[in-house]
Amino acid sequence: MKKTLLSIAVLAVNLFYSQVTIGSGTRTDSNVGLSTPISIYYGYSLSQQIYLASEIGPAMNIQQLKFYVQNPITSLSNTAQVDVWIGHTNATNFQNVVSTTGAGWIPVSQQQKVLTTGTLSYTGNEVTITLTTPFAYNGTQNLVITVDENKSGDNGNSYPFYQTVDYTNDVTLINRSDTVNPDPLNPPTNYTGPNSTATTEVQGKKYKAILTLIAQNLGVADARTVGDASITPNPASDFVTIKTKLTIDSVDILDLNGRKVLNNLSLNNDKIDIRELSSGVYILKINYKEGLSTTKKIIKK
Repeated sequence: MKKTLLSIAVLAVNLFYSQVTIGSGTRTDSNVGLSTPISIYYGYSLSQQIYLASEIGPAMNIQQLKFYVQNPITSLSNTAQVDVWIGHTNATNFQNVVSTTGAGWIPVSQQQKVLTTGTLSYTGNEVTITLTTPFAYNGTQNLVITVDENKSGDNGNSYPFYQTVDYTNDVTLINRSDTVNPDPLNPPTNYTGPNSTATTEVQGKKYKAILTLIAQNLGVADARTVGDASITPNPASDFVTIKTKLTIDSVDILDLNGRKVLNNLSLNNDKIDIRELSSGVYILKINYKEGLSTTKKIIKK
């Protein structure tokens, strides 16, 4: 029995969680102060990076962002106030124009805030940002990721982030300063090209930080999964019936941003009541008494 449950648990991880890494290698920016997504060498930094749908793959519920630095980290004392936004975009690069108003930031008002005053965790060369609000990537558009570091002071120049190879156009914007904390709602716009070193200006880069997206897959929700659970009817307007070989402990219903809409629902004759849900698409999370869980996509009519 233990072997069976272990096999099911491994299957659950393979089916429902994925890690997608974009970029490879050990390239770093020659100017450590411009290292993205965060300039650890400066007191404040604001960056945006575009990651392409062709690099990401299917729809997923992004839980964490993992970046990589050149040297194993021993301590990070001045990166404890990090705000992060993620958004879908059709842009493949930033439309920068050399001028005092030429930096082509994608407004954070068009993105979802996924972390407020968060911290970085680190193990060896890996730096992880855990989102407080997961982001539901739709599997078709590109992603823009905005990282705003707001705590004064720096951790020296020992930790430049690994960067991808060059793209044709700018896929990164960054501004950093020891004295001025850039406002993501009203970011600096003085763009002077990729070679500027002034901290009052915005730099554009044809490369971006190597990134691993750690996510829960949304696209597997219709596959045969742990416990071989089936959901009928789907779409539904009032009740759905759940059939499975395992023993269900409770059921949660999440929106596509990973937020719980209904939780700890109990079954009544294998049915749950969804009448209070608004019309739309939801994720049904089935929690088993065996300590496992699985997800299914449902549509409320």
